[in-house]
Amino acid sequence: MKTDALERTAGPRAQREVQRYPRHRQFILKGNYAAAEAARLCRVGFVPAYPITPQTTIVERLAEMVAQGELDARYVNMDSEHSVFAAALGASLGGERVFTATAGQGLFYAHEVLHAIAHFRLPVVIANVGRPSIPWNIWSDQSDSLAQRDTGWVQFYGESSQEVLDTVIQAYLLAEQLNIPVMVVLDAFYQSHTSENVWVPNQDLVDEFLPRRTPGPMCIDVANPKSFGGLVPPEHYNKLNYTYWRDAIQVEERAGQIAAAFAGLFGRRYDNVEAVQIGPHTKLVLVTVSSITSTARGVIGKYPDVGLLKIRLFKPFPKASVQEALRTLPDDAILAPIERNFLGDREGAIFQEMQRAMYGRPLRMYDFYAGAGGKDVPPETIEQIIHLARTQPKDVNWVDIA
Repeated sequence: MKTDALERTAGPRAQREVQRYPRHRQFILKGNYAAAEAARLCRVGFVPAYPITPQTTIVERLAEMVAQGELDARYVNMDSEHSVFAAALGASLGGERVFTATAGQGLFYAHEVLHAIAHFRLPVVIANVGRPSIPWNIWSDQSDSLAQRDTGWVQFYGESSQEVLDTVIQAYLLAEQLNIPVMVVLDAFYQSHTSENVWVPNQDLVDEFLPRRTPGPMCIDVANPKSFGGLVPPEHYNKLNYTYWRDAIQVEERAGQIAAAFAGLFGRRYDNVEAVQIGPHTKLVLVTVSSITSTARGVIGKYPDVGLLKIRLFKPFPKASVQEALRTLPDDAILAPIERNFLGDREGAIFQEMQRAMYGRPLRMYDFYAGAGGKDVPPETIEQIIHLARTQPKDVNWVDIA
Protein backbone atom coordinates (compact mmCIF):
# COMPACT_ATOMS: atom_id res chain seq x y z
CA MET A 1 0.00 0.00 0.00
CA LYS A 2 2.60 2.50 -1.16
CA THR A 3 0.74 4.71 -3.65
CA ASP A 4 -1.27 7.63 -2.23
CA ALA A 5 -1.59 5.79 1.09
CA LEU A 6 -0.30 7.48 4.23
CA GLU A 7 -0.72 5.78 7.57
CA ARG A 8 -2.18 8.09 10.18
CA THR A 9 -0.01 9.37 13.01
CA ALA A 10 -1.07 7.62 16.18
CA GLY A 11 -2.65 9.94 18.73
CA PRO A 12 -5.18 9.52 21.55
CA ARG A 13 -8.11 9.38 19.12
CA ALA A 14 -6.30 6.97 16.83
CA GLN A 15 -5.48 4.76 19.81
CA ARG A 16 -9.16 4.65 20.79
CA GLU A 17 -10.06 3.72 17.23
CA VAL A 18 -7.47 0.93 17.23
CA GLN A 19 -9.20 -0.51 20.27
CA ARG A 20 -12.50 -0.20 18.44
CA TYR A 21 -11.13 -1.90 15.32
CA PRO A 22 -8.45 -4.35 16.44
CA ARG A 23 -6.46 -6.14 13.74
CA HIS A 24 -6.76 -3.10 11.47
CA ARG A 25 -4.52 -0.27 10.31
CA GLN A 26 -5.76 3.16 9.27
CA PHE A 27 -4.75 4.74 5.99
CA ILE A 28 -5.78 7.69 3.87
CA LEU A 29 -7.13 6.14 0.67
CA LYS A 30 -9.03 7.16 -2.40
CA GLY A 31 -12.05 5.03 -3.20
CA ASN A 32 -10.32 3.37 -6.14
CA TYR A 33 -7.41 2.32 -3.95
CA ALA A 34 -9.82 1.04 -1.33
CA ALA A 35 -11.39 -1.22 -3.97
CA ALA A 36 -7.95 -2.48 -5.02
CA GLU A 37 -6.97 -3.12 -1.39
CA ALA A 38 -10.14 -5.15 -0.91
CA ALA A 39 -9.32 -7.31 -3.93
CA ARG A 40 -5.83 -7.94 -2.53
CA LEU A 41 -7.21 -8.88 0.87
CA CYS A 42 -9.63 -11.30 -0.81
CA ARG A 43 -6.63 -13.06 -2.42
CA VAL A 44 -7.94 -12.79 -5.96
CA GLY A 45 -6.05 -15.02 -8.36
CA PHE A 46 -6.85 -13.48 -11.74
CA VAL A 47 -7.22 -9.83 -12.79
CA PRO A 48 -8.09 -9.10 -16.45
CA ALA A 49 -7.80 -5.36 -17.04
CA TYR A 50 -8.51 -2.58 -19.48
CA PRO A 51 -8.18 1.10 -18.49
CA ILE A 52 -11.12 3.47 -18.64
CA THR A 53 -11.60 6.72 -16.73
CA PRO A 54 -12.45 7.00 -13.87
CA GLN A 55 -11.66 3.42 -12.78
CA THR A 56 -8.14 3.21 -14.28
CA THR A 57 -6.31 3.68 -10.99
CA ILE A 58 -7.98 0.53 -9.62
CA VAL A 59 -6.36 -1.72 -12.21
CA GLU A 60 -3.15 0.31 -12.14
CA ARG A 61 -2.86 -0.25 -8.40
CA LEU A 62 -3.55 -3.97 -8.84
CA ALA A 63 -0.83 -4.11 -11.50
CA GLU A 64 1.59 -2.53 -8.99
CA MET A 65 0.61 -5.05 -6.35
CA VAL A 66 1.29 -7.97 -8.66
CA ALA A 67 4.59 -6.51 -9.90
CA GLN A 68 5.79 -5.80 -6.36
CA GLY A 69 4.79 -9.21 -5.03
CA GLU A 70 2.00 -7.86 -2.79
CA LEU A 71 -0.63 -9.88 -4.66
CA ASP A 72 -0.14 -13.44 -5.90
CA ALA A 73 -2.31 -13.21 -9.01
CA ARG A 74 -2.16 -13.38 -12.80
CA TYR A 75 -2.67 -9.89 -14.22
CA VAL A 76 -3.48 -9.65 -17.92
CA ASN A 77 -3.95 -6.52 -20.03
CA MET A 78 -6.78 -7.18 -22.44
CA ASP A 79 -7.73 -5.45 -25.70
CA SER A 80 -11.24 -4.37 -24.66
CA GLU A 81 -13.77 -4.65 -21.87
CA HIS A 82 -15.61 -7.35 -23.81
CA SER A 83 -12.39 -9.37 -23.68
CA VAL A 84 -11.90 -8.49 -20.00
CA PHE A 85 -15.19 -10.06 -19.04
CA ALA A 86 -14.72 -13.00 -21.39
CA ALA A 87 -11.38 -13.69 -19.68
CA ALA A 88 -13.03 -13.28 -16.27
CA LEU A 89 -15.61 -15.85 -17.31
CA GLY A 90 -12.97 -18.33 -18.42
CA ALA A 91 -10.81 -17.91 -15.33
CA SER A 92 -13.81 -18.31 -13.03
CA LEU A 93 -14.79 -21.49 -14.89
CA GLY A 94 -11.26 -22.65 -14.12
CA GLY A 95 -11.87 -22.17 -10.40
CA GLU A 96 -10.03 -18.88 -9.81
CA ARG A 97 -11.28 -16.01 -7.68
CA VAL A 98 -11.60 -13.18 -10.20
CA PHE A 99 -11.72 -9.39 -9.86
CA THR A 100 -11.79 -6.54 -12.34
CA ALA A 101 -13.05 -2.98 -12.63
CA THR A 102 -14.76 -0.93 -15.30
CA ALA A 103 -16.96 2.11 -15.92
CA GLY A 104 -19.38 3.62 -18.41
CA GLN A 105 -18.83 2.47 -21.97
CA GLY A 106 -16.66 -0.36 -20.69
CA LEU A 107 -19.59 -1.84 -18.81
CA PHE A 108 -21.91 -1.26 -21.76
CA TYR A 109 -19.46 -3.01 -24.12
CA ALA A 110 -19.36 -6.02 -21.79
CA HIS A 111 -23.17 -6.31 -21.66
CA GLU A 112 -23.32 -9.60 -23.56
CA VAL A 113 -20.76 -11.26 -21.32
CA LEU A 114 -22.43 -9.96 -18.16
CA HIS A 115 -25.40 -12.16 -19.03
CA ALA A 116 -23.11 -15.12 -19.67
CA ILE A 117 -21.23 -14.80 -16.37
CA ALA A 118 -24.50 -14.56 -14.44
CA HIS A 119 -26.22 -17.48 -16.14
CA PHE A 120 -23.12 -19.65 -15.97
CA ARG A 121 -23.51 -19.03 -12.20
CA LEU A 122 -19.97 -17.70 -11.76
CA PRO A 123 -19.07 -15.80 -8.55
CA VAL A 124 -17.13 -12.96 -10.20
CA VAL A 125 -16.89 -9.67 -8.28
CA ILE A 126 -16.19 -6.33 -9.97
CA ALA A 127 -16.00 -2.66 -9.05
CA ASN A 128 -17.83 -0.26 -11.32
CA VAL A 129 -17.03 3.44 -11.03
CA GLY A 130 -20.29 4.99 -12.18
CA ARG A 131 -20.30 7.35 -15.16
CA PRO A 132 -22.80 7.96 -17.98
CA SER A 133 -22.65 7.33 -21.71
CA ILE A 134 -23.57 9.83 -24.42
CA PRO A 135 -22.99 12.80 -24.65
CA TRP A 136 -19.47 11.75 -23.69
CA ASN A 137 -18.96 12.31 -19.99
CA ILE A 138 -16.58 10.89 -17.37
CA TRP A 139 -18.20 12.35 -14.24
CA SER A 140 -20.41 10.76 -11.62
CA ASP A 141 -23.61 9.08 -12.75
CA GLN A 142 -25.27 5.71 -12.10
CA SER A 143 -26.81 5.19 -15.52
CA ASP A 144 -24.15 2.65 -16.53
CA SER A 145 -24.71 0.19 -13.68
CA LEU A 146 -28.47 0.75 -13.47
CA ALA A 147 -28.75 0.00 -17.18
CA GLN A 148 -27.45 -3.49 -16.29
CA ARG A 149 -30.16 -4.20 -13.70
CA ASP A 150 -31.52 -7.11 -15.72
CA THR A 151 -28.27 -8.95 -16.46
CA GLY A 152 -28.56 -11.09 -13.32
CA TRP A 153 -25.82 -9.41 -11.25
CA VAL A 154 -26.22 -8.41 -7.62
CA GLN A 155 -25.59 -4.67 -7.22
CA PHE A 156 -24.31 -2.88 -4.11
CA TYR A 157 -23.74 0.89 -3.91
CA GLY A 158 -21.17 2.25 -1.46
CA GLU A 159 -21.47 5.57 0.35
CA SER A 160 -17.80 5.86 1.39
CA SER A 161 -14.40 4.37 0.62
CA GLN A 162 -14.64 2.35 3.81
CA GLU A 163 -17.96 0.93 2.69
CA VAL A 164 -16.55 0.08 -0.74
CA LEU A 165 -13.65 -1.86 0.79
CA ASP A 166 -15.88 -3.69 3.26
CA THR A 167 -18.54 -4.44 0.64
CA VAL A 168 -16.08 -6.03 -1.79
CA ILE A 169 -15.02 -8.42 0.98
CA GLN A 170 -18.64 -9.27 1.77
CA ALA A 171 -19.45 -9.55 -1.94
CA TYR A 172 -17.08 -12.48 -2.44
CA LEU A 173 -18.68 -14.44 0.38
CA LEU A 174 -22.16 -13.76 -1.02
CA ALA A 175 -21.13 -14.55 -4.59
CA GLU A 176 -19.43 -17.81 -3.66
CA GLN A 177 -22.24 -18.98 -1.40
CA LEU A 178 -24.93 -18.46 -4.06
CA ASN A 179 -22.83 -18.65 -7.27
CA ILE A 180 -24.12 -15.28 -8.47
CA PRO A 181 -21.81 -12.43 -9.62
CA VAL A 182 -21.68 -9.14 -7.73
CA MET A 183 -21.06 -5.56 -8.85
CA VAL A 184 -19.90 -3.03 -6.24
CA VAL A 185 -20.57 0.51 -7.49
CA LEU A 186 -18.88 3.72 -6.38
CA ASP A 187 -19.46 7.26 -7.63
CA ALA A 188 -16.90 8.69 -10.03
CA PHE A 189 -14.58 11.29 -8.46
CA TYR A 190 -16.76 11.96 -5.39
CA GLN A 191 -15.61 8.55 -4.19
CA SER A 192 -13.10 7.19 -6.69
CA HIS A 193 -10.65 10.12 -6.49
CA THR A 194 -11.40 11.59 -3.06
CA SER A 195 -9.19 10.60 -0.12
CA GLU A 196 -10.73 9.42 3.15
CA ASN A 197 -9.63 7.74 6.35
CA VAL A 198 -10.07 4.01 5.79
CA TRP A 199 -9.58 1.16 8.24
CA VAL A 200 -7.85 -1.66 6.36
CA PRO A 201 -8.19 -5.04 8.07
CA ASN A 202 -5.23 -7.33 8.54
CA GLN A 203 -4.96 -10.24 6.13
CA ASP A 204 -5.55 -12.85 8.81
CA LEU A 205 -8.84 -11.18 9.75
CA VAL A 206 -10.11 -11.33 6.16
CA ASP A 207 -8.91 -14.93 5.84
CA GLU A 208 -10.96 -15.79 8.92
CA PHE A 209 -14.07 -14.29 7.33
CA LEU A 210 -13.57 -15.34 3.70
CA PRO A 211 -12.31 -18.88 3.06
CA ARG A 212 -10.55 -19.92 -0.11
CA ARG A 213 -12.86 -20.43 -3.06
CA THR A 214 -14.20 -23.95 -3.45
CA PRO A 215 -14.82 -24.72 -7.14
CA GLY A 216 -18.54 -25.07 -7.78
CA PRO A 217 -20.59 -27.17 -10.20
CA MET A 218 -19.90 -24.74 -13.05
CA CYS A 219 -16.14 -25.18 -12.88
CA ILE A 220 -13.92 -27.17 -15.20
CA ASP A 221 -13.08 -30.61 -13.82
CA VAL A 222 -10.71 -32.55 -16.07
CA ALA A 223 -11.64 -35.78 -14.30
CA ASN A 224 -15.30 -35.23 -15.19
CA PRO A 225 -15.45 -33.50 -18.61
CA LYS A 226 -18.51 -31.45 -19.51
CA SER A 227 -19.44 -28.78 -22.03
CA PHE A 228 -20.33 -25.17 -21.25
CA GLY A 229 -22.59 -22.87 -23.19
CA GLY A 230 -24.07 -25.41 -25.57
CA LEU A 231 -27.53 -25.24 -27.10
CA VAL A 232 -30.11 -25.82 -24.36
CA PRO A 233 -33.63 -27.03 -25.26
CA PRO A 234 -36.66 -25.29 -23.71
CA GLU A 235 -37.39 -27.84 -20.98
CA HIS A 236 -33.85 -27.58 -19.60
CA TYR A 237 -33.57 -23.81 -20.13
CA ASN A 238 -36.71 -23.32 -18.06
CA LYS A 239 -35.21 -25.42 -15.27
CA LEU A 240 -31.95 -23.45 -15.33
CA ASN A 241 -33.88 -20.19 -14.99
CA TYR A 242 -35.88 -21.61 -12.10
CA THR A 243 -32.77 -22.62 -10.16
CA TYR A 244 -31.28 -19.16 -10.74
CA TRP A 245 -34.48 -17.50 -9.49
CA ARG A 246 -34.56 -19.82 -6.47
CA ASP A 247 -31.09 -18.64 -5.44
CA ALA A 248 -31.49 -14.98 -6.46
CA ILE A 249 -34.46 -14.51 -4.13
CA GLN A 250 -32.18 -15.53 -1.25
CA VAL A 251 -29.82 -12.59 -1.87
CA GLU A 252 -31.58 -10.09 0.39
CA GLU A 253 -31.67 -12.37 3.41
CA ARG A 254 -28.20 -13.82 2.80
CA ALA A 255 -26.65 -10.37 2.33
CA GLY A 256 -28.11 -9.34 5.69
CA GLN A 257 -26.69 -12.43 7.37
CA ILE A 258 -23.25 -11.81 5.87
CA ALA A 259 -23.35 -8.16 6.96
CA ALA A 260 -24.17 -9.25 10.51
CA ALA A 261 -21.31 -11.76 10.53
CA PHE A 262 -18.98 -9.08 9.16
CA ALA A 263 -20.03 -6.67 11.92
CA GLY A 264 -19.29 -9.27 14.56
CA LEU A 265 -15.76 -9.79 13.29
CA PHE A 266 -14.79 -6.38 11.88
CA GLY A 267 -16.87 -4.04 14.05
CA ARG A 268 -18.65 -2.22 11.20
CA ARG A 269 -22.32 -2.90 10.42
CA TYR A 270 -23.99 -2.44 7.07
CA ASP A 271 -27.59 -3.27 6.24
CA ASN A 272 -29.32 -3.69 2.91
CA VAL A 273 -30.99 -0.36 3.62
CA GLU A 274 -30.44 2.22 6.35
CA ALA A 275 -33.28 4.21 7.90
CA VAL A 276 -32.31 7.56 9.40
CA GLN A 277 -34.79 9.68 11.38
CA ILE A 278 -37.78 7.63 10.18
CA GLY A 279 -40.76 7.06 12.47
CA PRO A 280 -44.40 7.96 13.10
CA HIS A 281 -43.44 11.66 13.17
CA THR A 282 -41.78 11.65 9.73
CA LYS A 283 -43.52 13.61 6.97
CA LEU A 284 -40.97 13.25 4.16
CA VAL A 285 -38.34 10.62 3.35
CA LEU A 286 -35.46 11.21 0.93
CA VAL A 287 -34.40 7.99 -0.83
CA THR A 288 -30.74 7.92 -1.91
CA VAL A 289 -27.83 5.77 -3.00
CA SER A 290 -24.05 6.39 -2.83
CA SER A 291 -22.45 9.76 -2.13
CA ILE A 292 -25.62 11.90 -2.26
CA THR A 293 -26.55 10.06 0.94
CA SER A 294 -23.75 11.76 2.88
CA THR A 295 -24.93 15.23 1.86
CA ALA A 296 -28.53 14.39 2.75
CA ARG A 297 -27.42 13.15 6.19
CA GLY A 298 -26.03 16.56 6.98
CA VAL A 299 -29.09 18.42 5.76
CA ILE A 300 -31.84 16.49 7.52
CA GLY A 301 -30.36 17.31 10.91
CA LYS A 302 -32.12 20.68 10.54
CA TYR A 303 -35.43 19.02 9.65
CA PRO A 304 -36.64 16.68 12.42
CA ASP A 305 -39.64 15.56 10.37
CA VAL A 306 -37.53 14.61 7.32
CA GLY A 307 -36.06 11.11 7.16
CA LEU A 308 -33.53 9.39 4.94
CA LEU A 309 -33.65 5.93 3.40
CA LYS A 310 -30.27 4.80 2.07
CA ILE A 311 -30.35 1.94 -0.42
CA ARG A 312 -27.17 -0.16 -0.28
CA LEU A 313 -28.35 -3.39 -1.93
CA PHE A 314 -30.07 -2.30 -5.12
CA LYS A 315 -30.41 -5.49 -7.13
CA PRO A 316 -32.22 -7.71 -6.36
CA PHE A 317 -34.16 -4.83 -4.82
CA PRO A 318 -34.52 -5.41 -1.05
CA LYS A 319 -38.30 -5.20 -0.88
CA ALA A 320 -38.64 -6.69 2.61
CA SER A 321 -35.92 -4.43 4.03
CA VAL A 322 -37.50 -1.31 2.53
CA GLN A 323 -40.94 -2.22 3.81
CA GLU A 324 -39.59 -2.84 7.30
CA ALA A 325 -37.63 0.44 7.31
CA LEU A 326 -40.81 2.36 6.40
CA ARG A 327 -43.20 0.27 8.51
CA THR A 328 -43.85 3.04 11.08
CA LEU A 329 -44.14 5.79 8.47
CA PRO A 330 -47.59 7.43 8.48
CA ASP A 331 -49.65 6.93 5.34
CA ASP A 332 -49.73 10.68 4.62
CA ALA A 333 -45.92 10.83 4.36
CA ILE A 334 -44.09 11.59 1.11
CA LEU A 335 -41.27 9.61 -0.49
CA ALA A 336 -38.75 11.54 -2.59
CA PRO A 337 -36.21 9.40 -4.50
CA ILE A 338 -33.18 11.36 -5.72
CA GLU A 339 -31.90 10.06 -9.07
CA ARG A 340 -28.33 10.38 -10.36
CA ASN A 341 -29.36 8.49 -13.48
CA PHE A 342 -31.43 8.96 -16.60
CA LEU A 343 -32.45 5.78 -18.40
CA GLY A 344 -34.67 7.21 -21.11
CA ASP A 345 -37.86 6.65 -19.13
CA ARG A 346 -40.23 9.02 -17.38
CA GLU A 347 -39.01 8.14 -13.90
CA GLY A 348 -35.58 7.12 -12.68
CA ALA A 349 -34.53 3.67 -11.53
CA ILE A 350 -34.88 4.34 -7.78
CA PHE A 351 -38.45 5.57 -8.19
CA GLN A 352 -39.38 2.53 -10.29
CA GLU A 353 -38.00 0.07 -7.75
CA MET A 354 -39.54 1.92 -4.82
CA GLN A 355 -42.94 1.86 -6.50
CA ARG A 356 -42.73 -1.92 -6.83
CA ALA A 357 -41.61 -2.34 -3.24
CA MET A 358 -44.31 -0.08 -1.78
CA TYR A 359 -47.18 -1.25 -3.97
CA GLY A 360 -50.38 -1.29 -1.93
CA ARG A 361 -49.44 1.48 0.52
CA PRO A 362 -51.08 4.87 -0.06
CA LEU A 363 -47.84 6.84 0.21
CA ARG A 364 -47.29 9.74 -2.16
CA MET A 365 -44.08 9.48 -4.15
CA TYR A 366 -42.44 12.15 -6.30
CA ASP A 367 -39.27 11.66 -8.34
CA PHE A 368 -36.35 14.10 -8.32
CA TYR A 369 -33.57 14.07 -10.91
CA ALA A 370 -30.41 15.67 -9.52
CA GLY A 371 -26.72 15.22 -10.19
CA ALA A 372 -26.81 13.47 -13.57
CA GLY A 373 -23.49 13.58 -15.40
CA GLY A 374 -21.64 14.56 -12.24
CA LYS A 375 -23.43 17.84 -11.52
CA ASP A 376 -22.83 18.65 -7.89
CA VAL A 377 -25.65 18.05 -5.41
CA PRO A 378 -24.78 20.42 -2.54
CA PRO A 379 -26.82 20.90 0.63
CA GLU A 380 -28.72 23.73 -1.06
CA THR A 381 -30.03 21.32 -3.70
CA ILE A 382 -31.16 18.83 -1.04
CA GLU A 383 -32.99 21.68 0.72
CA GLN A 384 -34.59 22.65 -2.58
CA ILE A 385 -35.85 19.07 -2.98
CA ILE A 386 -37.29 19.12 0.55
CA HIS A 387 -39.06 22.43 -0.18
CA LEU A 388 -40.46 21.25 -3.53
CA ALA A 389 -41.63 17.91 -2.13
CA ARG A 390 -43.52 19.70 0.64
CA THR A 391 -45.04 22.58 -1.30
CA GLN A 392 -45.41 22.16 -5.06
CA PRO A 393 -44.13 18.82 -6.30
CA LYS A 394 -44.74 17.47 -9.77
CA ASP A 395 -44.82 13.73 -10.35
CA VAL A 396 -41.32 14.09 -11.85
CA ASN A 397 -39.04 17.01 -10.96
CA TRP A 398 -35.74 18.12 -12.52
CA VAL A 399 -33.85 20.09 -9.89
CA ASP A 400 -31.20 22.76 -10.36
CA ILE A 401 -30.91 22.45 -14.16
CA ALA A 402 -30.15 26.12 -14.83
